[in-house]
Amino acid sequence: MFLRLGPKTRSVPLAALVPNMLTTLAVCCGLASIHFALLDKWERAMAAIVLAAIFDVLDGGAARLLRVQSPFGAVLDSLSDFLAFGIAPAVIMHQWLLSPVTTKAQDTLELVGVMVFALCSALRLARFTAQAHTQAMRAAVEASSGASGGSAQPSNKRTSMFFSGMPTPAGAGVALIPAMLAASDDLQFQAWNVPSWVMAIHLIVTGVLLVSTVPMFAMKGVRISRKLVAPLLIIVVVVATCAMMSPWLTISAIAGLYVASVPLAFVLRSRQRSVSARAQSV
Repeated sequence: MFLRLGPKTRSVPLAALVPNMLTTLAVCCGLASIHFALLDKWERAMAAIVLAAIFDVLDGGAARLLRVQSPFGAVLDSLSDFLAFGIAPAVIMHQWLLSPVTTKAQDTLELVGVMVFALCSALRLARFTAQAHTQAMRAAVEASSGASGGSAQPSNKRTSMFFSGMPTPAGAGVALIPAMLAASDDLQFQAWNVPSWVMAIHLIVTGVLLVSTVPMFAMKGVRISRKLVAPLLIIVVVVATCAMMSPWLTISAIAGLYVASVPLAFVLRSRQRSVSARAQSV
């Protein structure tokens, strides 16, 4: 059976399939992105990746809201992420960088950058899946030991405000910055105006950030002061307006700012660790 629901299970609630439906839509977006990239329709290809990112956010939220998280859904989500945020951006960049005026050496250099980025995406998702499996096993052991001991300690673990390394959707956005700048009507940016080694380094560095342990902000774990709520909403309105006027330039700016926030994430994580260590020593 494709989905093993147990010998006595003849039906499953439709709501339980909603997260997997959303993940499947993300897979379709990844495939559509590759299709459009092979036809040199860059904006449609990148728009499909944006849609995949939206579905990626929705499927995780739906799984937590409906309490239907499962190992199958987690693996499907990882495969979807690799297709939509690893393979599809790599295909877009490879096709976009191809030019009749480039030499074989330049094409080879750019291909190396594309392949390193795709490989790093796979390695990051494999590491994430392995860590999630280990944590699930550990939680199961702790739950069973707590049940046998007669009392279980309630979990007050707070969602971390940092990713370990760059998440794959953000990595796709950063990798596609050159293509998005070229798609923007406000800039006269073309791939052949940039040396091949610069493009290759850009993709390789993006890949390294994916597999690194560099702290990157996780939006769902960030907490802000009540005084900053109104300014934040104003910023959201400004960003939304810019996105309507120049979507690719706006997304490129957001991706660039996310990478530029790494030093701030380092400082805040160091401060957070020092406060935690001080609290434990008291």
